[in-house]
Amino acid sequence: MTKSRVSQIERGEVSTVEVIARYVQALGGQLQISAVFGDDLYILRSTDTHAA
Repeated sequence: MTKSRVSQIERGEVSTVEVIARYVQALGGQLQISAVFGDDLYILRSTDTHAA
């Protein structure tokens, strides 16, 4: 992840899920996208930093 890409993300200029997921993973985190319907929570997408 380049400094210019990080800057673009932080300014909101890059917003694809793939780019944001790589950014979060580079920081040691995991990205989850979920949908909530009342009391129901559905994980739509999850990245795992421990995946090979």
